[in-house]
Amino acid sequence: MRTNPKGLSLNYAKVEEEILAFIRKVVADAGAKGAVIGLSGGIDSAVVGALCVRALGKENVIGILMPASHTPEQDTKDGREMAKKWGIRLYEVGIDPIFDAFIASMPRFKGENKIAKANVKARIRMVINYFVANSHGMLVAGTGDKSEDIIGFFCYDEETRVVTKEGPKSYNELKEGDTVFSYDRESDLVVESNVDGVHVFDHDGLMVHFTSDNLDLMVTPNHRMLVRSSSNGELACTRVEFRTAEECLERKYTVIPVPRGWDGKPGLPAALTLQFSQRHIKKTVEVAIEDVLYLLGLFIGDGSATKGKVVVPVVSSLSRREFVAAPRDSRGRFLQVAPGQRQQSMKTYDAYETDFSLPMSSKEGARERLVQILEKYGIGYSLTQNLVRIPSKEIYTFFLQCGYGAKNKHIPRWALEYPAHQLSFLLRGLKDSDGNHSNPTQVYYTSSGPLKDDFVELCTKLGRFPTVRIRPARVSSYRGKPIRSSAQYEISYSARGKNSRWVTNSRARKVHHVGKVWCPSVPPHENILVERNGRYVFCGNTKHGDGGVDFLPIAHLYKTQVRELGAHLGLPQGVVTKPSSPQLWPGHRAVDEIPIAYESLDPVLVGLFDQKLPPSEVAKKTGVEMKVIQDVIRRYRASAHKRSYPPMLGSW
Repeated sequence: MRTNPKGLSLNYAKVEEEILAFIRKVVADAGAKGAVIGLSGGIDSAVVGALCVRALGKENVIGILMPASHTPEQDTKDGREMAKKWGIRLYEVGIDPIFDAFIASMPRFKGENKIAKANVKARIRMVINYFVANSHGMLVAGTGDKSEDIIGFFCYDEETRVVTKEGPKSYNELKEGDTVFSYDRESDLVVESNVDGVHVFDHDGLMVHFTSDNLDLMVTPNHRMLVRSSSNGELACTRVEFRTAEECLERKYTVIPVPRGWDGKPGLPAALTLQFSQRHIKKTVEVAIEDVLYLLGLFIGDGSATKGKVVVPVVSSLSRREFVAAPRDSRGRFLQVAPGQRQQSMKTYDAYETDFSLPMSSKEGARERLVQILEKYGIGYSLTQNLVRIPSKEIYTFFLQCGYGAKNKHIPRWALEYPAHQLSFLLRGLKDSDGNHSNPTQVYYTSSGPLKDDFVELCTKLGRFPTVRIRPARVSSYRGKPIRSSAQYEISYSARGKNSRWVTNSRARKVHHVGKVWCPSVPPHENILVERNGRYVFCGNTKHGDGGVDFLPIAHLYKTQVRELGAHLGLPQGVVTKPSSPQLWPGHRAVDEIPIAYESLDPVLVGLFDQKLPPSEVAKKTGVEMKVIQDVIRRYRASAHKRSYPPMLGSW
């Protein structure tokens, strides 16, 4: 248990037990044979290596040394000694030839710097780790700790929700495995992705609030926005890339990409087989999926499936000749008792009917299209001034899958799996029923929450970005009589063919936010469709990159705690006390990246982020200068590199 900002000690026997169980579970759940560790000779990789050997056995752990020309010889020596002590297999791969070949193959361009080159080395090491791990059926064990990761949160506020196939979900509802929607930057299409994890943090600091008529987004300043841009100027926006929220604020506009549409699920049938009976005649027809989708849209807006009772006279004890001769109406019912009948009675039947409320006066075009489709497939119907009626139990059952009652209507899940060019027929049916046909913005109304969510998904898959508003219940009058309408969702959506939305950054504001911030991990496209107050946008989330690994055993521990755990595990004193030295280039030190040594930094991080103390109180308790604490806070807010958080003990 932590006692105060300077008291970071834990029960390390318990910590060890928890981490060993975590490592065993992650490896077993993945069906892997063991773990691969990139050994640097430093404390983090040494602690992770010792833990993996204890958890999995030395035969199931592989170490990799990947020195560069500027790597201290002592680090390489310590790495070798650790591997020998544990008795694990060790591979040593010098990365200089790989790095030199990479740089030689790259064109020269403006903006190249030593940070960019140094990050190439981190990625080379990651590739080597995964090459060895995949070759042996193992997982890559990460060596990151909490002190290194705490300034890397890139998040949404708690009002932001992720759009899933089950509707929008808040951070506390979203779970691993949920299907969400991503923007594929290569194909310019909507695709489905699966949530790999959800990471939630406490936040007390600045966030950026973007607002417009069709955008409401609140993110941390270093959050990666998905934008459309071009090196040729703001008016030639063709490339889709990630930019931090703060970078967006430096420009006049933020240009949000809009996908072309959705390719649909492969192998879907082009027609639906419909079997039904009318007038005692059984029929089987193949209905083109475009017609099916149009009928679904029309029914969802203006249809009802009704089941009733019909009482008709019947005759019994008749000879076959008398039964055939008895007069009937157009629906096959007896009109009167036949001559010579010996007995009569009344009988009650179930009646199934599908009705479309399409008045000739206001929806003549939709009515005509419906009749044309029915006649095309030989489906019987009857007409009144306001209704198109279809008698059939099977057709009644088919349309029931769209829900019963205005507030329960929805689009069947299978229908939304079709590609955009066919989904356009579903949209047309919905528009013909309850749509407003103004241009360039279209509007659809519904009182059904499920249908609202389905319609948003439909618009997104058609490349037409929606905006949802709630129109409150109203009271109007007709011929002196009050008419009360329930609250409705008003869904406006853009015209087809627009590939971007322009947001004026003059309306964006930096605001202080105290509460939860969160972000899901959704590989491989690194972005998700999110919703806030009825506005929808594709925006960035976590990404695999600098520290791509499969699991992080010590990510919940501060650097000083990792050192204490190393001492508990019996690591050599020289490794435990060795100063952190990432050596991204000759002479590079950890203190080049952090404002103070970890021994002084960790109590500051505990005070700011664990105990939620004000900076002035943290300065007083730790003795660290206020300007240093402000620098820590700035780094926490402004870090530009998003990292994906694989399974870690804190979220296990």
